[in-house]
Amino acid sequence: MEITRKNILSLQIDNESDVGVCRRKAVSLASQMGFDDVKTGEVAIMVTELVTNVIRHGGGKGKLVICQFCDAQEHQAIEVWCCDSGKGISNLQKVLKDGYTGKDSLGIGMGTIRRFSDEMEINPLLDHDFRDTFFSGNPLFKNCIRTIKYLPNKYWMGINKSLEIGAVSRCKPGEILNGDSYIVTHLGPGLSVAAVIDGLGHGSEANLASQLAREQIILKSELPVNALMQHVHNALQGTRGSTIGLLRLDTEARKLSFSGIGNIEGSLFTAEGKQNLLSYGGIMGHNMRTPRVFDFDFTPGDTVCMYSDGITSRWKFDEIDWTNNPQKIAENIMNQFSRANDDATVLIIRYTL
Repeated sequence: MEITRKNILSLQIDNESDVGVCRRKAVSLASQMGFDDVKTGEVAIMVTELVTNVIRHGGGKGKLVICQFCDAQEHQAIEVWCCDSGKGISNLQKVLKDGYTGKDSLGIGMGTIRRFSDEMEINPLLDHDFRDTFFSGNPLFKNCIRTIKYLPNKYWMGINKSLEIGAVSRCKPGEILNGDSYIVTHLGPGLSVAAVIDGLGHGSEANLASQLAREQIILKSELPVNALMQHVHNALQGTRGSTIGLLRLDTEARKLSFSGIGNIEGSLFTAEGKQNLLSYGGIMGHNMRTPRVFDFDFTPGDTVCMYSDGITSRWKFDEIDWTNNPQKIAENIMNQFSRANDDATVLIIRYTL
């Protein structure tokens, strides 16, 4: 299926009154599409800040195009294009930091727009037909921001009863926000996706990158592993970035697939012994290599373990009592082998009989 757009609204930006007009149009479309009140409110903030930036910092003239967007996997989203005639963004990393703002803006900064968007691009390539229809004849429009916010799917709400899960995650001692995170989400009674995520560094910016990656895995968990890794990489651009170890567990087919970028360690423990889960170097959102997916047999009694670099890699298989409950195993690893100078996360998943 090709990308499609409908309910397209093209709105000129000329003065302060256009801020309210654009916000109301965006909110109306989001509500019609089925966004809840919270997500619609986020769309309102995002559009308000985009249009305000055009008025205050983008030369005072611009255009906002809002539409209902459907991607090749039939995911619905609200898509916003905001173009202006200003000087552009000279320091993208600086303005995307949470809390950065110009003196006359709303005081929430481009970082908040980035956080409220599932995808955000600065000066992306325009589809020819889309460009010719909505942006031709406007040579003054020098800069453009594109944001996408996906309509959440209605997920299967059960669990995979064949999996027993244990997890522990804590921030670096002295920090308030955790730069690590983990996720286990179930697509059906025999199919699950799991990940351990480590935002680069620690503190608020690491937490932002980690949580954004987590949200995107939940949002697009039905994608093939390599496509999901690419999606998360694209979504993290403009953030500090993260490392990720991603699992797809199919207990009906008795298969496990793994892909990793960065320093997430992982192992699969079976009756035959230990198999390492191999990650490639890089940082999601910055310099990711083409994702490699490794497939393994996954049978009842097997246990998979993943952990961030806040856990030392020096512990040995025979130092752990693998007959324990996975939650107990995770807690023991955290207590015995975590580093005092970093965020730390351990995720244990066992395929039960």
